[in-house]
Amino acid sequence: MFNDRDIAILGAGALLAVLTALILPFSLVWKVIPSFLILILFMLLALLRLGPDRVTLEEWIKRRIQFRLRARRYVYQQPKASPPAVASMLPEPPAPLGEPQQPRHATRRKTASLSPVGLAFDEVGIYPLLTVFLAVVGVWFAIWVAQGGGVELSRIFER
Repeated sequence: MFNDRDIAILGAGALLAVLTALILPFSLVWKVIPSFLILILFMLLALLRLGPDRVTLEEWIKRRIQFRLRARRYVYQQPKASPPAVASMLPEPPAPLGEPQQPRHATRRKTASLSPVGLAFDEVGIYPLLTVFLAVVGVWFAIWVAQGGGVELSRIFER
């Protein structure tokens, strides 16, 4: 039903978010912002799937490292050189003044291809995410009440 890895990451994120809210010496709003960002980051890490075969982040990093460290098979055999053509030995005529000179060989830039990225909502499901989020919000509320939020609530309901 659930992947233990995903649940462990969600639990670690929730614990770190709660500890952030408890440890920081600011008002509740300034505690909740980094705590919320940590929780969202861990949720994304739990859901993130990379590569064309949609593997987890640690599996993708392991494959990348193994690929970089693996020995390569290089072939040092060069293709046979073709005999020089007479036309290529002649100097090129100068280009007319009005037209810019075109380079003979267009250089090809190697672009970094981004591998496909996906979120595994179907594997993890929305219920564990919501459970962790609501638990962290409940702890935030309990912290707020313990630090004087109950007095503020009584003032609001007193009017």
